[in-house]
Amino acid sequence: FADVSLAVRAGEIVCLAGLVGAGRSEVARAIYGADPLDAGSVEVEGAAPARSVGGMLRAGVAMVPESRKDQGLLLRRPVRENVTLPHLRALTRGGLVRRRAERAAALANADAAGVRRASDELPVASLSGGNQQKVLFARAFVERPRVLIADEPTRGVDVAAKRAIYDLIAGAAAEGMGVLLISSELEEVLGLGHRVLVMREGRIVEELDAAEATEQRVMTAAFGAEEVPA
Repeated sequence: FADVSLAVRAGEIVCLAGLVGAGRSEVARAIYGADPLDAGSVEVEGAAPARSVGGMLRAGVAMVPESRKDQGLLLRRPVRENVTLPHLRALTRGGLVRRRAERAAALANADAAGVRRASDELPVASLSGGNQQKVLFARAFVERPRVLIADEPTRGVDVAAKRAIYDLIAGAAAEGMGVLLISSELEEVLGLGHRVLVMREGRIVEELDAAEATEQRVMTAAFGAEEVPA
């Protein structure tokens, strides 16, 4: 991607739409510090955090990655560890993890995200795909971030889990969190986004407010054609 410039305001859901390969996930990973930037900067409330995942976490940026199995979860480890792992700094005293605080954080956030499980000590692999995805949201919300990046958050989940995840995203924005949502599903883009940014070939080619965003306009911008191919 190149020459990408965007802003996400508190309480706003900004959707990155476009075809697979348009560069949306690459932008998200670069913002989060998972991939390096050749040039440019990322600012959170006017300050430039350290260019690393840890720096962005400390600045209040959380991410639900595109692939829960490859990028998000430690499938053989317990639900508890999957929820709290990036936040152990806040749960440590004198170099030791406060286990009671860790268990409480995992329980509270997994419950808030609607994770259905028999125990927080069971491997996360034992959960359904939808509940695994909710674990990623529970993890993201532990320290109440200022910004949430959600990359294809409903991929591979059933209809009920999709509805629950939509509620989590909308609820986060209602509480004042800025949300950058990457989705290939136009229903999500049009239903959740306050603004829609359409990417094509690594660049943002269209910006639409919710009132003017339609399936036809988004797809026309994504394909770069006067009319969407049949």
